[in-house]
Amino acid sequence: MQKKIGAALVVGAGISGIRSALDLAEMGYGVTLIDRAPRIGGTLAQLDYQFPSDHCGMCKMLPLVERDASSQYCLRRGLFHENIDIILGTELVSVEGEPGKFQVSLKQQLQVVDSDRCIGCGECARVCPVEVSDEFNAGLILRKAVYLPTPHNLPNNYVVDLAACTRCGACVPACPTRAIDFGTERRRGFRILVVDDELIVRNSLKEWLDVEGFSVDMAESGLQALELLTSRAYPLMLLDIKMPGMDGVEVLKRAKEMRPEIQVVMMTAYATVETAVEAMKIGAREYLMKPFDPEALVAMVGGIYEKHERIGERQLEVGAIILSAGFSSFDPAPLADTTGYREYPDVVTSTEFERLVSASGPTGGKLVRPSDGKEIRRIAWLQCVGSRNLKLDADYCSSICCMFAIKEAVLAKEHSGGAVETAIFYMDMRT
Repeated sequence: MQKKIGAALVVGAGISGIRSALDLAEMGYGVTLIDRAPRIGGTLAQLDYQFPSDHCGMCKMLPLVERDASSQYCLRRGLFHENIDIILGTELVSVEGEPGKFQVSLKQQLQVVDSDRCIGCGECARVCPVEVSDEFNAGLILRKAVYLPTPHNLPNNYVVDLAACTRCGACVPACPTRAIDFGTERRRGFRILVVDDELIVRNSLKEWLDVEGFSVDMAESGLQALELLTSRAYPLMLLDIKMPGMDGVEVLKRAKEMRPEIQVVMMTAYATVETAVEAMKIGAREYLMKPFDPEALVAMVGGIYEKHERIGERQLEVGAIILSAGFSSFDPAPLADTTGYREYPDVVTSTEFERLVSASGPTGGKLVRPSDGKEIRRIAWLQCVGSRNLKLDADYCSSICCMFAIKEAVLAKEHSGGAVETAIFYMDMRT
């Protein structure tokens, strides 16, 4: 009989995952709590008020423990427990074994900001030129590519949204503690093989990639490329399709036989797009169109590098796994002709309304219209939108919307001193 392992993995650091992790930790089990997001709390971290008391949701949901022992603080200030190891920006890759003895693989995203050095001054965000939708504030405002995951983050560390970041590097010298590192030194170890029969193409690619910190080897033919592959394992090859002698598709086939792990990007002119697509079917990762856009090339290579370098697959042995993956909210956009959502800025979802009345939200808790910033006088809640709609794959009632609509109507009255008129329209009301 196999010895069982007294540790657990909790996937999802929303309120249910946190509650599960804390219960297990208080019982003496070691817990690894992971979330793909760079913050904990899930949806509940966006809510300042919880039905029916309108008190802080975190204070109500989390257990009462001795604060002097630093075993648990309010989530808005952080989560501490000696038996809980929190790993953010991490996903579950695979699970093997059986109950009592699981082997799990975790993949953590590349960490650009050193949390030990970051002091939360915000200089990086001030110089960042990229603005994207702020998901924590339900898209009501924009944020920078380098940002605080939550306004009440602890530790107060910034993170970089690698999907939005253009790698312009403006944030690196702006940081007074040198906490931001895009891995220039590590990039030198990521050697790229460029294969093209045209010297000008090879030299241009090498020049662009050298500037980004990558090491580049070049080959002028398929045969020379295969010779280089016999002596070195390249993580990435940029391969031209139309070359004299051995063409790119044949080189791809042989390269994959020699080095199955190699990532290959095909380079092609407009006349050979179909060939490039066919090459992708036999193992190519992507294809680039000639003439090249240097920014697009660098961004794609950078993305491949970052996926290759994501802080390895971490292996754990645990006795139990709890999946707290959360939920997805219904998107009312397909019903815009009925509801006006996304057609009119003053039509918002309940999550967006929660951020409007939050002191840490885009309006500082002031109840104003998103369209013009003027005070709100009348609010109507349209309930059951999408509910029991077979055409929208929502053939059910969520059963909680009634409660938070009542809560939000009460909040609107309180925030306005009773001046706001409220009305709730519904099919069924659960109180």
